[in-house]
Amino acid sequence: MVGADNRVLVHNQKARDLLGVSEGLLHEGARFDLLQQHQIDRGEFRKVDGELRHLLESAALGTAAVTYERERPNGTSIEVRSVPLPTGGLVRTFTDITERKRREAALRLAEAEYQTLFQNAVVGVYRANLDGTLVRANQALAKLHGYGDSACATAPGTGFTHDWYVDGDRTHAFMRLLLTHGRVDDFVSEVTGHATGRPIWVSETAWLVRDAEGCPSCFEGTVVDATERKRAEAQIEHMARHDALTGLPNRRQFQERLTQELVHAQRQGTAVAVLCCDLDRFKTVNDTFGHPAGDALLCTLADRMRRSLQPGDIVARLGGDEFAIILLGRSHPHGVGAAAQRLIEIVGEPVDIDGHLTNVGVSIGVAIGLDDGDRADLLFKNADIALYRAKEAGRHTCRFYEAGMDMAVASRNLLEIDLKDTVRNGGFALHYQPIIDLASDTLRGFEALLRWPHAAKGMISPADFIPLAEETGLIVELGAWALRDACQEAASWPSDLRVGVNVSAVQIQHIDFHQHVLDALVRSGLAPERLELEITESVLVKDAERVIACLHRLRRIGVRLAIDDFGTGYSSLSYLCQFPFDKIKIDRSFIQDACASTSGAIVRAVVGLGRHLGATITAEGVETQAQLDWVRREGCSEVQGFIFGKPMPPSVIKGMMRPVGVGHDQPPERMHCPVSCERRSLLDA
Repeated sequence: MVGADNRVLVHNQKARDLLGVSEGLLHEGARFDLLQQHQIDRGEFRKVDGELRHLLESAALGTAAVTYERERPNGTSIEVRSVPLPTGGLVRTFTDITERKRREAALRLAEAEYQTLFQNAVVGVYRANLDGTLVRANQALAKLHGYGDSACATAPGTGFTHDWYVDGDRTHAFMRLLLTHGRVDDFVSEVTGHATGRPIWVSETAWLVRDAEGCPSCFEGTVVDATERKRAEAQIEHMARHDALTGLPNRRQFQERLTQELVHAQRQGTAVAVLCCDLDRFKTVNDTFGHPAGDALLCTLADRMRRSLQPGDIVARLGGDEFAIILLGRSHPHGVGAAAQRLIEIVGEPVDIDGHLTNVGVSIGVAIGLDDGDRADLLFKNADIALYRAKEAGRHTCRFYEAGMDMAVASRNLLEIDLKDTVRNGGFALHYQPIIDLASDTLRGFEALLRWPHAAKGMISPADFIPLAEETGLIVELGAWALRDACQEAASWPSDLRVGVNVSAVQIQHIDFHQHVLDALVRSGLAPERLELEITESVLVKDAERVIACLHRLRRIGVRLAIDDFGTGYSSLSYLCQFPFDKIKIDRSFIQDACASTSGAIVRAVVGLGRHLGATITAEGVETQAQLDWVRREGCSEVQGFIFGKPMPPSVIKGMMRPVGVGHDQPPERMHCPVSCERRSLLDA
C-alpha cells in the first residue's frame, strides 16, 4: 500500500520475492518512485510489448485503477492490479500467474492442433445435434458428400445434414444403436452424396456426448468411404462362390443351391435331377498342348454346357475337369436322359486348340431327388456313384443311379483302404512263372508276378487290384518294391537266368522311375543285363518322347526291355522303329486262338518282325502240346504258360534249378528243363 505521499505503507515478503527486490528497496517508508525507477533501470519491463511498456517505463500509470499482465525477465508471469485509495495513494497486488499462463498456452496449442487435425483429417469428422443437424463438419466429410470447402465451417444453411442414408430405416437403426449403447462402430450403409446424387458406401463410427448432468446433448463421429471395401467384399464373395476360370458356380454355391432346390421340391412336390460330369481324355489334351490350352478348353466346354441347359438349370465346376448340373422340374428318366445325351453330344464336338482339332468326351452319372436322396449330400453322392459306373461302362456315356450301386462302390473303397494298408505293411508277394528257351529246351528265366494274399478274402486277382493301384497312384510304391524284391531274389539264381518285371504306365511316367530301377540293381547286386523290364504298348502312347528317352537311359546301362502283350493295345510299328526292344511278347489271346488264320498270320508277322529287328519272340499263354508245337513251328524263341508251370512262390522254383549232368559244351551252372520229362511235374506244381 502506497500513501498519498508516495511512500510505502504496507508490504509483504511475497511482494519482494515476486518483484525480485531487496528489503533495502522495498520497506515501510521507502519511496515508491525510486522502486519504479530501479525496475526501469534493470530492464524489468523489456518483455512487455507496445504501449504498456511505454506507460510502465514512463511511470505514466500513476495511481490510476488498472489491471495488466506482464512477464518478468526471469520468465515469471505476474498479474498487477492497482486500486486507488479515497485518501490518495493506492493498493497494488502482484499475483503469480505463470502456471495459469502455461496452461492457457497449452490449451491454445491443443486447440490449434485439434483444428489442424479436424480440418486436414483424411476421414470425415462431424458433430451433430440429436435431431441430426450438423454443428460442424470437416473438409473430408464435405467432399465425401460432394460439397466444397465452404460447407466445412458451418453445416447449417448448406442442406448438409446427418440424414444421408439411402434407406431411411438405416437412420432409425443408427440412432437406436447410438442412444441404446452410447456408441456405434463401423456402421456401413449406402448413402447418396447430397450434392452429386452419386451413390457411395460409407463406414461410420459415432459416440454420444453428454452434458454436465450426464444427459445426451449431441453426438460426434467419423465417416470413411467404404465403396472400394464393399466392392472388394463383393468380389471376394463372388470368388468364394464362383469358379475363377469359367465363372460358373463352384462347389460351395452348387451345394447351397441344391439344398434350396430340394427344400423347394419337398414343399411343392416337384423333382430335382443332379448330373455329375467328368470329362474323358481331358488330361491327355492338357498334357499334350499345355495348361493354357487346357484352361481354354475348359472355358469352351463350360460355355457349351451352359448354353445346352434350360433357363433355371444350374451348371457348376467342382474343380479340375469335374462339373455338376442341377436340372429343375424334371423327374422322368426319359427327359433327364435326353438332357444328358445333349450334353454328351455337345461336349464331344471338336474343339480348335491353337489350330489343332481335338475331341474330349464326358461321362455322366444321374441321381433324381427325392427318389435317390432327399439331402444334398446324399443325392450328390449317389450321382457320383452312377458316374463311376458310367466310367466303368467305357466312358462317354450316361448311367442312372440304381439301388445297390453304393454297395459296389463301398466295396471298392474298402478294397482301396486294404490296398493302402497292405502296401504300407509289405503284405504283397511275388510269384515266378518260368520262361523256356525253345532252341535248347532249357530254363531261360522267370517272370515276376504280383500276388495279394488277403487275410480275409484269400488271393485277390491282379485284375482287381492293379487298376486300383494305378488309379490311386499306389502302383509307384508297389512297383518300386516289386523291382527291389525281384532283383534280390534273382541275385540268388544262377548267373544266366533273367528275371522279368512288369512295369505300369503310371510307374514309368513317374519322375523317380529311373532311380527306382538303379536302386533295385545296386541293393541286390544283380547285373543289369539280367533284369528285363516288361512294358505294354500303352506306356508309349502318352508322353512317348519322354518315356522313350527314359528307356534309352536304362538300356545304356544294360537293362533289357520287352514289349508285353504285343498286338492288343495301341500297336504301332513306329514305336518299334523308335526303340529297339530286346524282346516282343505275343499276347496269350493270339496263342489261344492258334487255329484261326488271322491269329496265325499275326504271329508269323510278329516273328518275322522280331527276326528282322534282332529281338527275341516269346509266346505267352501256352497251355497245350498243340499250342507248343505250333509256336515252335512258327519260329518263336521262347514260351511261357501253364504247360510249364503256373506262377509259383520262390521256394517252389528253387527245385527247377538243378545242374545239367551230361555234356561239357555248356557252362557248369547252366540249368536244364527238358520239356518232355518235366512238363507235367511243373504243371502240377
